[in-house]
Amino acid sequence: MDISKIGSSAIDKSFGRGGQAKDAVVIVSNLEIHKPVVTFCDMSQAQKEFAFETAEHAFKLSAKREKRYFKDIAEYIKNEFDNKFQGTWHVIVGLHFGAFVSYESQCMIHFYINQLGFMIYKFG
Repeated sequence: MDISKIGSSAIDKSFGRGGQAKDAVVIVSNLEIHKPVVTFCDMSQAQKEFAFETAEHAFKLSAKREKRYFKDIAEYIKNEFDNKFQGTWHVIVGLHFGAFVSYESQCMIHFYINQLGFMIYKFG
């Protein structure tokens, strides 16, 4: 899916799951990027912070139109994780998806930035 087709109004809205505050982290052009909302985490703090930083950077690249599709964002994050941490990492990025996966202990996170979901896990 072409990220530009989401539209600024869809991306700008924070869904505020669980009554979370809408704390903005950064503004890219007209795009306000909110703090990540974690739905599941079995990952070290260092890996978690790296996931947030990498996903936020990929989100900014999409706002600049350097990464146009969700698969490009997922590929970017996967390559960053493969280079920084050992093993084989898998990344799913999208507005709507479901997953049931096997993963290595302490190597999985699922979170949202604005309405965009990120699932990052290690297996293999």
